Amino acid sequence: MKNIALIVLVSAILISALAADDYFIGSGTSTQNKVPTYGYNNYGWSKFIYTGDELAAAGVSGTIEITGLAFQVSSTISNYVMDSQRVYMRYAYNPTYSSGETAYPNPPTGGWTYVYEGSVTWNGPGWNTIEFSTSFNYTYTEGQNWGIEILWENRDGSKVGGPPSFYGSSVSYSSVYKTSDSSFPTTSGSRYNYHPNIWLMTPVTDVPPPATLPNPEDLETDVAIETNLSWSSGGGAPDHYLFSLWKTDPVEFIENNLVVTGTSYDPADYLAYGTNYSWRVIPHNSFGNALACPTWTFTTLADPAITIFPWTESFDAASFPPSDAWQRWGGELTDPVTLVPNSMWVQDDWLNTTANPDKAARINIWGTINGWLVSPLLNVNDPDAWLTFDLAWLKYGQPPTGTPPDPAGTDDRFAVLIGDGFGWSTANIVREWNNTGSAFVLNNISPSGELVAIPLADHTGHIRIAFYAGSTASNADNDFMVNNIFVGEYLPEPQISITLDPVTGLADLGWPVVDGATGYEVYSATDPYGDWSFLESTSNTTYPVGTTSDKSFFRVKAIKVD
Repeated sequence: MKNIALIVLVSAILISALAADDYFIGSGTSTQNKVPTYGYNNYGWSKFIYTGDELAAAGVSGTIEITGLAFQVSSTISNYVMDSQRVYMRYAYNPTYSSGETAYPNPPTGGWTYVYEGSVTWNGPGWNTIEFSTSFNYTYTEGQNWGIEILWENRDGSKVGGPPSFYGSSVSYSSVYKTSDSSFPTTSGSRYNYHPNIWLMTPVTDVPPPATLPNPEDLETDVAIETNLSWSSGGGAPDHYLFSLWKTDPVEFIENNLVVTGTSYDPADYLAYGTNYSWRVIPHNSFGNALACPTWTFTTLADPAITIFPWTESFDAASFPPSDAWQRWGGELTDPVTLVPNSMWVQDDWLNTTANPDKAARINIWGTINGWLVSPLLNVNDPDAWLTFDLAWLKYGQPPTGTPPDPAGTDDRFAVLIGDGFGWSTANIVREWNNTGSAFVLNNISPSGELVAIPLADHTGHIRIAFYAGSTASNADNDFMVNNIFVGEYLPEPQISITLDPVTGLADLGWPVVDGATGYEVYSATDPYGDWSFLESTSNTTYPVGTTSDKSFFRVKAIKVD
């Protein structure tokens, strides 16, 4: 839990000698993510120097009481939490680190002041403040380049992807850092030519100024609906903010003066597409609320969802994926799901038959593989809609008549997921094929292709469809293929039974009633993977067929005529 700052009260004589102001050092725009801290290692430390000349240039004179500091995050992140962070400060008597000054400082010795311990939540871009539990007093002495040295320790013990980056400047050997995943490092680090922009804060003497650096920016357009709103403190050590957010056409309040202790707001629901929003942040400290706080506005992205159905995708286009609305990711299908871009799904000949101009989406499963192919955003409003597609499982590069798929991939799995597309979990799985107990057995998928039909009655609204294939061992070399994706109103094919009349010698096809069907079309073929011939349409659920010495196959298609 984030520590709340405690301002140490000292005698009135000392207070009168201390200045009350905020001091900014550095306005660089270069970025890095190692100093003051790096979140993508379990542990680490950094130390860095600000010289007396830099402090004087920022306006420091005499003695100041530093009650907090802030760093300027450059990356777009939200609620990136790092626990067990420690911050120390002391006087610095050298302007840079020599090659012999890269050791871990061991803060219980060496004159360090332990100013903060707790969690730090990073949001960006913008200034992120840390309020000390113990203040640090610094006295500038003219003619002496005595500065400030800061030690930051990351003792979280767990790393998270997408760590914050920080604005700063290139200054030779102005910092040292060391990271580790195994344990907190106490060995020497590496010198670094980087100097993060910093903001030194002192005790407040008035209400705070308005907040700054709104994200989204004022008047910004095409804002993503999953955006979290954030801002930066303008100074004055706010202890909380009054946050308001409302739609403007017509006015509809989502939050009205909500008390927020951080510098970000995560809406409980996604924002609405194509909507104008206004918002306001009022900082508060022990002197009261900030005055003259601005109202910011932004407009969200127009709804990009597909709304015309049936929607189909054959993967026959010259490019793959078929459009920028498709997504390809890598990442294991285990909670929590973490995705990174990759291109394991590719376009190839359907059923690995080069003579066939039909194309499909394919992924080769041969080792440790996790590939996601994610559809464009769909807005499905019909509870009678279905998802259908053709699925095939083949030996790598082999057609159905060639070498059969290798059944040794007991770890292999294929799954279809349906979700909002902003985040995925195992709860989004609507059907899975594996060889370890699922109702749909992966080794039974036909190399010649089979039709998969999944009802969408429980998945209306804005959805994305993900096709996932994964493997954890190098024990087979097979291809998964997906083709002819369809979303729309669909009538499943009925299961046919055949009975033989012992008197006439004729065979009767029979099938159950399909809800919503107005009739049925009957087809026959001599090869179940060859061409089908139309026989007749009927409104009945039976159909007589003759018997011959030739092998025959039949199928029935349910139809609906409005």
